Amino acid sequence: MQWDEDFDVVCVGSGLGGMSAALTAAERGATAIVLEKFDLLGGTCALSSGQLWLGPHHLQSDAVADSDEDADAYLTHLSQGFATPDRRRVFIERGREALRFMTDVIGIEMAVIDKLPDYYYPAVQGSKSAGRYVEVMPFAASRLGALADKVLTSPYGDGYSYTTSNEFVAMQTGGASVVEALQHHLKAGERCAGAGLAAAQVFAARERGVVMRTSSAVTELIIEDGEVLGVVVKDADGEKRIRARLGVVLATGGYDWKPDFVRAFDALPEAGSMSPPTVTGDHIMMAARAGAIAVPARAPSQSPIFLGYKVPGEKIYGKDSYRMYLPGVPHSIAVNRHGKRFANDGFYPDVATKVARFDGQENGQPNWPAWIIFDQNMLDKYGMSPSWPGMELPEGMAATADSLAELAQTVGIDADALAETIKRYNGFCSDGVDHDFGRGTVPWGRIMTGDPNLLNPNMAPVLTAPFYAVKIERVTMGVPTAGLPIDVDGRVLDVSDQPIPGLYAAGNSAAWLDIGGGYNSGIANTRGVLYGYLAALDMTSQRIAASERNSA
Repeated sequence: MQWDEDFDVVCVGSGLGGMSAALTAAERGATAIVLEKFDLLGGTCALSSGQLWLGPHHLQSDAVADSDEDADAYLTHLSQGFATPDRRRVFIERGREALRFMTDVIGIEMAVIDKLPDYYYPAVQGSKSAGRYVEVMPFAASRLGALADKVLTSPYGDGYSYTTSNEFVAMQTGGASVVEALQHHLKAGERCAGAGLAAAQVFAARERGVVMRTSSAVTELIIEDGEVLGVVVKDADGEKRIRARLGVVLATGGYDWKPDFVRAFDALPEAGSMSPPTVTGDHIMMAARAGAIAVPARAPSQSPIFLGYKVPGEKIYGKDSYRMYLPGVPHSIAVNRHGKRFANDGFYPDVATKVARFDGQENGQPNWPAWIIFDQNMLDKYGMSPSWPGMELPEGMAATADSLAELAQTVGIDADALAETIKRYNGFCSDGVDHDFGRGTVPWGRIMTGDPNLLNPNMAPVLTAPFYAVKIERVTMGVPTAGLPIDVDGRVLDVSDQPIPGLYAAGNSAAWLDIGGGYNSGIANTRGVLYGYLAALDMTSQRIAASERNSA
């Protein structure tokens, strides 16, 4: 075999999975290269909130009463029987080990997100009111030097990359506004959230001699006698063969921009995405030649497929733009084509689950299509991305009318039912109690989308014309239903559940066999860090053991 280059570890993808594997390998004395298909480093993580979620860990305050048993109870509920206990235990026990490695050894500064509860607190056993979420501290982009322009920040506006979750939560309890925080970080040149975490990892990788290349698409695994020996990579100079002495880590994310996979695995005939355009399921196609088959780890309705809406005229990465919709903003509700509310529209997981409901007796999906209905008060007070409060919406983004009846007729909603729905909802707003769906009763939703100045942070009436309707879309964010099966060391398994020599997967390329059915913000990022770390440990441990045997 003729090789153009040799490395111990080859990481395909520069998100949390690939970068964590490269950092761990380099720290343990191995040579590592990160090959990124996109023209910027950071992957889907760089576009995320940057949160990690895990059970008990070293950054928690002593005042937080947490335990492995509580974390296991919470995750067991989320998994709904899809996860395996041994893998769930690895997530809990070794997740904190991976976090400590990143903070204490690699030197990435992280902090607990204060007062942010688990999604399903207090309803689910083992849930906690605070202490489990972690985020990176603001990172000065100047530390990257020339690399600063090669690390991804969000193209969806500064608010995604230059504010922290801690600041957002603090705002709900009397702290500075997010706008003030945004202005501070922009002035200081500090990156936050996922962009900050990506920048911190790239900085640490450069310090350890990790080679990082963008616009480098890995097109093929090189396999001999069932063992993965390296990769074929295509860049501006042509094709190269890169040897991986210890192993290849597939960390390319999900398959957001591969419509056939989204349709087959996520049961979505159509969906938008906010992931980089290079997230096309490459790991699935490459691993198939090595004998691995992508497996679903849950039902599609349990996947964190988000809600969003189209922004006509806006192009991101040269593609039609979608924005995320977090329901629960006052002066707005979500309704189906029958003009009725159908979920706790102050908590996005409930709305996302209910729009996916299938019932053969009700024309398939009774809650799909669905719309966000709101009034002028909502726009004036809170805005709707990409428009700030008080600004007009982009042309064509919403249907608008001076009456609810006219609005219903325009979009095809039952007008009488819509009028009755809004009358009933407005009545609930007088005392702040949603007697139908419990809007505003989930602490996470109250913090993330509510207004702390209201009796019920998520509730205010829909009263002031003109009225608006925005059609809800399904939007993927790189967290898929299916992925490559792995063992507890991150080794990819073949169709006989045997590890494929030299092949590993991390992050969203790896099937969620450790978590299974449900979701909580931060779990996807933790899995990237965890399995990148475990994969590199396994690879480098084999080399260390072989070296010791040879010395003996």
